[in-house]
Amino acid sequence: MSERDDLLEAACESLVVFLRKSVPSLAETVSHMGLTLHQFRAVVILYAEDGCTTTDLAEAVGVHPSVATGIVQRMVQRGIFDRHEDPTDRRIRRLTLTPEGRDLAMEIVGTARIQRRAQLAALDDAQLALIRDALDAMTAGLPATRAAV
Repeated sequence: MSERDDLLEAACESLVVFLRKSVPSLAETVSHMGLTLHQFRAVVILYAEDGCTTTDLAEAVGVHPSVATGIVQRMVQRGIFDRHEDPTDRRIRRLTLTPEGRDLAMEIVGTARIQRRAQLAALDDAQLALIRDALDAMTAGLPATRAAV
């Protein structure tokens, strides 16, 4: 392995460790909101891509379409999601957040921002600038598709 390969492996491992350690606080936040992790992700995805289909949602959440159908049904029953016929193709049902769903999404985004901000506060100004630049470069290299959580 080259030095770059070694560095890539070390960076990947550090990122995985960080994400693994940061998930418990996310899971705790999600449970306090009365959501499963998949429901939480679905709300965030729909917030980013209002009007997607259940199939799109399944792909973005990383679940089988039948699982996504169950998530959508529960969220519709709770008044968080709404389903509408696509105006150009009546066979397609589009998902949107209800006003209650939008409020929940705003709470989620705000909570996540507070948690990430607290984690980033451990860095000095130079490190913050480096991580911002690195994340911007990584984001620029991603395909312009739906939001992933």
